[in-house]
Amino acid sequence: MTDEQKPEPKKKKETSDGAKKGPEQVIRDGGIAAMIWRRESTTGFPYYEYSISRSWKSQAGKTGYSQNYFSRNEAQLINVIGQATQWIAEAEAKNQANAEALAA
Repeated sequence: MTDEQKPEPKKKKETSDGAKKGPEQVIRDGGIAAMIWRRESTTGFPYYEYSISRSWKSQAGKTGYSQNYFSRNEAQLINVIGQATQWIAEAEAKNQANAEALAA
């Protein structure tokens, strides 16, 4: 008998000030997910971007994630992309309003 060890869950990385780095938001539709990330350019300009993945499970029970999709995922992809872009637009508008309020 072999002792199977499950890998430890991935922990969010910490920034230099101790804050956790991870997605700002995760949007799911079935096995398709969009992770929204807050980034900062080299000049200090903050922005958002998203990455998309598809979760899968083999017949043997192995699970994982892929960046490859089937034609049957089209509706889910359209849905999560639409929601992700809407979330980003709202977050950017909120950030802009906050910046203008601080400048006033």
